[in-house]
Amino acid sequence: MKRLAIVGAVLGALAVGTVTVPAVADASAQAAATGTMMAWRGAGPDSLIWWSQLDGNTWSGQQPLTDRRTGAAPALARVAGDREVVMAWRGVGADNHVWWSRFNGTSWSPPQQLNDRRTDLAPALGLDAAGRLVMAWRGTGPDDHIWWSQFTGAGWSGQQQLADRRTDAAPALGRAANGQLVMAWRGVGADNHVWWSRFNGTSWSPQQPVTDRRTDFTPALGTNAAGQLVMAWRGVGPDSLIWWSRFTGSGWEPQQPLTDRRTDGAPALASHPTGVLAMAWRGTGADNHVSWSRMSGGTWLPQQPLNDRRTDLAPALG
Repeated sequence: MKRLAIVGAVLGALAVGTVTVPAVADASAQAAATGTMMAWRGAGPDSLIWWSQLDGNTWSGQQPLTDRRTGAAPALARVAGDREVVMAWRGVGADNHVWWSRFNGTSWSPPQQLNDRRTDLAPALGLDAAGRLVMAWRGTGPDDHIWWSQFTGAGWSGQQQLADRRTDAAPALGRAANGQLVMAWRGVGADNHVWWSRFNGTSWSPQQPVTDRRTDFTPALGTNAAGQLVMAWRGVGPDSLIWWSRFTGSGWEPQQPLTDRRTDGAPALASHPTGVLAMAWRGTGADNHVSWSRMSGGTWLPQQPLNDRRTDLAPALG
């Protein structure tokens, strides 16, 4: 799979959303209205975003969101004590603005454009230790910096550049066991190592390379039932296997290959409100179906194809 063509430039005007997203509730919150959700761009000329939900062991039928299109993969994050889901995505064609909307358990709010931020790839969404929603994205064209902002409750804060980190893919966001937000990303050019850092609620820690893992795409981050942060990624070049490891609290366990699954894109990770971690990915070559599996204990269950959905890019889970 080839990366999208690089066009456009980053703008700097602040865009304010109109939807208030409350902080994440604690473990005593009422049952979630939403389980694991999947969203993806169609295949070929189909630039619509499609979605479905996991109900126990079964995914609901796919549904198109006819009011939104993308030239990359969408991003999802659960908020408001798991009762709402926020989606962010890049526009289609020459529209490289970032857009966003929320799902209230029944329907999606209308798309809202964020005029101050642009990307050629997928944005990332995650929650910090205080339950605030954070967005991160790569710039456009030659701007390979990672940018970020927070949702304030009334809108998105102004974008900020992370001048110490650059990427040729999209970044990923996920929460560690202590609630701290972690970012992971691929380097630029010949540097295909995965890098990472943590967010303390105000600033990002210095970047650190994870020297045992390389990827040509975006790594994925998610939390398993034990509260451990998990990373998954595709290999480099002809290595289309998906690899994974867990975060110990101070560093990463050695990488492990999942020899039963291959992809031409990036995998996606997200935990169900029950704590079960799910993975989804696109196949290889002509196989553009989406497949998925779940983690049980420290083991990934066998993969299952979802024959009703196809994508040329990466699916998103939230």
